[in-house]
Amino acid sequence: MKYIVVEGTHSDPNDRNTLDHRTKKVHGPYDSEKEANDVAKALIQKNVDDYQHRAWVEHHIEDITALFNGA
Repeated sequence: MKYIVVEGTHSDPNDRNTLDHRTKKVHGPYDSEKEANDVAKALIQKNVDDYQHRAWVEHHIEDITALFNGA
């Protein structure tokens, strides 16, 4: 499984569903969750002065058939 990091400004920084899509940036995909977490932490630290900024790690599906094959 691959992982991506999604970052951007949120109206509620504790709710990933409040992402302002105009500020959305996607990084990756990464082969390991650890690598994605490291990138997310670095982005959060880089933007520590922006309270509304967050970075989230998400699963990345490269092939839609993986949804139906149990991958």
